[in-house]
Amino acid sequence: MNTPEPSVTLGAQASDRARVYQAGRDLYVNANDTPFVPPVVIPLNHLGSMELGFFGRDTEVKELLAQLQAPPNEDIDSVLVVTGLGGIGKTELATRVVRLALKQDGFPGGAIAVDFRGYEASSDLHVYPHQLYSPALKALGVNEIDPIPENQGPQFHAELDRRAENGLPVLLLLDNVSDPKQVLSLIPRSITHRVVITSRNSIAPLLPGATNLRLRVLSDEGAAELIQSKSKREFSLSDLFDLASLCDRLPLALSITGAVLASDPDLSAVEFADELMKEEERLEGLQHENIAVRAAFQLSYARLSAFDAQAFRRIALTPSNDLSIDSAALLLDVQHLKAKRALRILLNSHLLESGNAPGRWIMHDLVRLYAREQAERFDSREARHAAQVRLLDYFARRSSHASEWINQRPAKQPAEGFLNRPAAMEWFAAEASSLVASVKVAADLDENDITTDLAVSVVTYLDNVADFTSCLSILFLGVEAGKRSGNDLSVAANYNNLGIVYTSMRRFRDAVRWLNKAVALFHSLGDRDQEARSLVNLSGALRMLLGVEASMEPLERAMRLRGENSENSGFALTNLGISLRESGHFQKAETVLRRALEMHRRKGSRNAEASTLTHLGTAIMQSAENERSARRLPEAVQHLEGALVAYRDVRDRSGEAMALLNYGNALHLSSDRQKALEAYRASLQIFRSTEDTHGQGLATGAIGMALATYGDVDVARPLLDEALRLLAQFREPDKKRVIANCLKSLK
Repeated sequence: MNTPEPSVTLGAQASDRARVYQAGRDLYVNANDTPFVPPVVIPLNHLGSMELGFFGRDTEVKELLAQLQAPPNEDIDSVLVVTGLGGIGKTELATRVVRLALKQDGFPGGAIAVDFRGYEASSDLHVYPHQLYSPALKALGVNEIDPIPENQGPQFHAELDRRAENGLPVLLLLDNVSDPKQVLSLIPRSITHRVVITSRNSIAPLLPGATNLRLRVLSDEGAAELIQSKSKREFSLSDLFDLASLCDRLPLALSITGAVLASDPDLSAVEFADELMKEEERLEGLQHENIAVRAAFQLSYARLSAFDAQAFRRIALTPSNDLSIDSAALLLDVQHLKAKRALRILLNSHLLESGNAPGRWIMHDLVRLYAREQAERFDSREARHAAQVRLLDYFARRSSHASEWINQRPAKQPAEGFLNRPAAMEWFAAEASSLVASVKVAADLDENDITTDLAVSVVTYLDNVADFTSCLSILFLGVEAGKRSGNDLSVAANYNNLGIVYTSMRRFRDAVRWLNKAVALFHSLGDRDQEARSLVNLSGALRMLLGVEASMEPLERAMRLRGENSENSGFALTNLGISLRESGHFQKAETVLRRALEMHRRKGSRNAEASTLTHLGTAIMQSAENERSARRLPEAVQHLEGALVAYRDVRDRSGEAMALLNYGNALHLSSDRQKALEAYRASLQIFRSTEDTHGQGLATGAIGMALATYGDVDVARPLLDEALRLLAQFREPDKKRVIANCLKSLK
């Protein structure tokens, strides 16, 4: 049975305009006649035993405990500030660490805790030092306290100094501090003592000898354990992970979720997850009794200035939870400097987090939902729409120019353009999630032109990085938007891109269907250039579906439309070279591919250059192998190395993996065993990262056959078995036969 926790309250005293009445007990009344609640100081040796159910903070506990237990040293900060978003678990962590320190008799001079109520809506409830000196001294066991309030502060510090001189360190836990002024004059003069402060604001730089620990949300595992513990029920790990994700792994939301499940035994984890799935109702669901996630955020939001509150609401309108300063400035319709200052304030208020790269910011999902609620409440629909369109239009213009760098050298440099290809690719990588989400937002806002423009330009990059799921989702949105606006050219362009993506996915029948639709629509619109481009893509899909012979008819049509010597015939020539190579006409293929390579280089078509170099190097390698001559293998290696550089320039992961595979083959034929295996394994690693089963089968088979050639039979045999398993679902009779024969020779 636990004994009640003793506390010490401040006796009656008046300051400024406050009036005090005493009738049997202390009663505090402010100038507006509202009762004033005195601060409570708790001796920490009475905090009781540590409760179970504390999860996912092992690293933070060790870090804080190490600083609390360190001997007095000028290199050790004596003030530890734990900061983070409301509901992140600052108080729980601080209390846990303090209990561990006290359990090990680390503070014989005493320890006290105070709730400074810094985030209460009424500032009259905030606690300041002059209210604490007397009760703090009492809690530390000092019985004779100077009755004059002005003398109590000096007495408090004199007592701390005396204990420091006697080797009796004191620990102060100062909770819920919003303003450095609340604690500045309480910090001990001696580094013998330790102070732990919790705050939603980044106040450590304003306090002497202070270091900051910014708490993040829990890991998936820690979040799942917390729900399980609070619910006192058993759930599958996948169900717990789903709930944790919907709670954004915020400890307060996780605890509420556990409490809801504990209070309703008939409610399953799946059912509650379904309740929380709707974003507009999620915050409503994350409350139990008098505890709510929304209320925790409100305390931080209420402290913002009018402009910063507006910035908080507008930033939540970004398509994803990750944004740049550029995006923030557009949403706010202000200059970069003003936007940056607003972001900094929101970061210091823990309503934003620093992103994964400099100049990027993240708003947690639940915070974002709360901010959007406030935006709908305080900002007009027209203002919100205008802010979103400014950002979406900017994304459409920038992504269009960035995509040009992938397959050509841009003819002009727009205001939102990029100076070079690396800058364009870096921007795509940073904004990819926002761009994908922007297509959906634009479609929901009936901004059809922006939807189609974004879909066409963004998919070029997404296809290169093998994000095929996103490719398909935005392309179908682009098709529907084009149909709504009557923009048939955009519809046809999205048809063509669907064919390209399905080809990359090795879903060749789907690719052929969409490319035929693109060819027909471009033909009906009289756009011969785009018709020819779609025919070239159709030729490639047919070659992989039915063989070289089936690919020739659309390729010949494309050549007639563009003219064999036209500067725009490079793509067609590359495909012709591929068909010739796969037909065994290596010298003809080499001649055609060299012509294509010249055209691509003149136009700056880097992605096409990479593909052409791959097939040129492969044609030379196959010719050398066919002639049983190693004389030209160095040239093949050189072309394949050039292809790798080009593919990396445009972030084409699948292309890079295939080039590595062929590069490994050329090195293997050159008897460079170590480099060949390195190339094969690098290829396999990329294929695994892009979840390309076909590529994994090819790379695994190449490694197995190479090891078999090198005499490492025991390692080669299981790899060859695995390669056949991976390739079983694909139409690759020649490759499977070669692998099977190699495997048979080992038995």
